[in-house]
Amino acid sequence: MKNLSEKSEKFLKSIHLLSMSIWTTSLLIMFIIGIILPNAETNEAFYFGHHINYIIDFMITTPAALLTFLTGLVYGIFTKWKVSKNTWLKYKVAITLLLIILGTFWLGPLLRELTHEVEIKGLNLLPDKSYIINAGIVTWFSLINATLLIIAFFLSTYKPGNRT
Repeated sequence: MKNLSEKSEKFLKSIHLLSMSIWTTSLLIMFIIGIILPNAETNEAFYFGHHINYIIDFMITTPAALLTFLTGLVYGIFTKWKVSKNTWLKYKVAITLLLIILGTFWLGPLLRELTHEVEIKGLNLLPDKSYIINAGIVTWFSLINATLLIIAFFLSTYKPGNRT
């Protein structure tokens, strides 16, 4: 298969790194908001925090994740860094797909449900055991996602087991 030109490869790499940075940063912001939410003093503040996390997840995190995956896929097919030839690249693909699948089919719906519950019940949810567990999952998994993306970044930088 024909490789991209050097200029196209650099542009693609820039878009890939930018989208990965946006993805990581949005997850870290969601984590921070999740840590702060139990301190909300009004129903409006409590709902606003959840709603902001919902907006960040669906309007920023999801598109950035998909763009990261798609640019990485093109990069892995049309450059010298072939997925089939580099173990570190296989790990990056696995991490990215795992995060996108978990985010799409587990965390996204969970966050949507939490935001809806908070809109209806407000601060009354704070002592609810189910809310505490689900909010904790969303909050801490945001940090875990960001950490895995940072590991993927280091895999790209150091390229362990590089064969090309």
